[in-house]
Amino acid sequence: MTISTGIDAAAGRTIRSAFIAAVVGIAMLLPTARAATGPGKTPDIFAVWLGIASNSTNFDPRWANKPYTPAPEFTAWGAEESRQLGRLGVELPTPGACEPINPAAFVGGFFPTQILPGHNQVVLLNEWVAVARRIYMDGRGHPPAEDLLPSWEGHSIGHWEGDTLVVDTIGLNGRSRPLNGYFAGGVNATPESLKVPRLPASDQMHLVERFRVVGNGKVLEITKQVTDLKTYTRPFSNTVYMERRPDVDVQEYYCSDNERVRDEGH
Repeated sequence: MTISTGIDAAAGRTIRSAFIAAVVGIAMLLPTARAATGPGKTPDIFAVWLGIASNSTNFDPRWANKPYTPAPEFTAWGAEESRQLGRLGVELPTPGACEPINPAAFVGGFFPTQILPGHNQVVLLNEWVAVARRIYMDGRGHPPAEDLLPSWEGHSIGHWEGDTLVVDTIGLNGRSRPLNGYFAGGVNATPESLKVPRLPASDQMHLVERFRVVGNGKVLEITKQVTDLKTYTRPFSNTVYMERRPDVDVQEYYCSDNERVRDEGH
């Protein structure tokens, strides 16, 4: 009986020692875990963003939009497509004036854009566009070519590189309006807009975007690189800036109910 008690006591001391060692080990690891998760916090891009007007409190030369660089150069196919787009609304009717815009023009400009967190994805809403963009964030790749269904906004996958959201998009249907949209009369052509060549995009376009919050959290910087060797001889990129607007909501808007040609006579 005495021997049995001694063995039980020794076993108890061994178990307690092992438990204490485990607790101490976990305590020593906790600062490391906190340090590892701290810097990995997702930057606060989930907000409503709007192009920065000249009368904005965030107006600053640093946040001026940058043009496409190098200047886009057309292939033979691209030049003809640009010419055809330039005829719409002048020599030809303008079919599909309310169709979705290209994803390269989805973020930026004077319509508000909202970025929302979703299940395994980031969702982009643009008040001007009737469809959303979905950026899958669960580590998947693009589908194989035989399974890829061409669409207006394409198939987008994303990941974080530090404080920057990197988005890769392929699978376009090649039917959307020009990359330079309103600024080239992408909806309704005017004599002034005809001076600016349309920048078309084919179903082979590959878009890479980099979203980063700057300006003390008040400004969203988006750098876009376009590669479309069916339409252009080389890749080109630009950078646009938008300001955080907590006072603005994305409203319901549908182009066919808001045609300026019908309502305003031009």
